[in-house]
Amino acid sequence: MPLQINQRSSTLANLNNLSSISNPKSLVQNMIMNNPKARSLVQLFQSSGMTPKQFFYQYAQQNGVDPEQFLNSLQQ
Repeated sequence: MPLQINQRSSTLANLNNLSSISNPKSLVQNMIMNNPKARSLVQLFQSSGMTPKQFFYQYAQQNGVDPEQFLNSLQQ
């Protein structure tokens, strides 16, 4: 249990630090490149030749996710 509390505290501290970031685009790019799953997904997208929307729909469907249901869940 203490590990979960420490992880949450660390996450909250990191989120609080986001307001002081001067270049959010650079921050996101850095976060993506330091995450192996995100990095491979970006590389897959870049080599696909698709628009972001086309890639999202195809990737979601290939992974058994209804893209419309996913998008609707973000709006709630």
